[in-house]
Amino acid sequence: MKNKKALSVMVGYILLITFGIVLSIIVYTYLKTYLPKEFPKCPEGVSLFIEELNCTQNSTSENFELNLTLKNNGKFNLAGYFIHATNESSQEIATIDLSQKVVQKTPVPAIVGNSVIFTKTSEDVNFLKPNNQVTHYFINITQNLSQIEIIPIRYETKTANSKLASCGDAIILEKVACS
Repeated sequence: MKNKKALSVMVGYILLITFGIVLSIIVYTYLKTYLPKEFPKCPEGVSLFIEELNCTQNSTSENFELNLTLKNNGKFNLAGYFIHATNESSQEIATIDLSQKVVQKTPVPAIVGNSVIFTKTSEDVNFLKPNNQVTHYFINITQNLSQIEIIPIRYETKTANSKLASCGDAIILEKVACS
């Protein structure tokens, strides 16, 4: 009699473990549908160039102002860029987000998350065409900057909807000397 009870406990454990494995496979298969199958990528030939970069201290406060002129010297239109900075020359990763410091100039930039998006036109969401340039001003920067990092972005359309793609292969790293 005692052996039969031990056998039924073992069968219970085996059924419990089997049920857990089957349930985890079902949940995994269901959650896998939420992940995109293909991430949007920028085509080769996307490039931005810093035409002008001036960083000065505001005469009325301790804050700094950054004047940035970017030129699209690539083959494709661009939608905007991510801009980050460092305040120490030894810091490798730019962690200071400057996108929230941009002021309204022409073309009027839109701030989407932590990116600066150029004004969208009705015919093309990628506003900055090759060989065109744009100037943006960043104010109320509370830290003295040593380096800025700019990553171009563009909208990629594979299907009916367009997705924002970060062009990580076209990163610009530039030393800054604020005075």
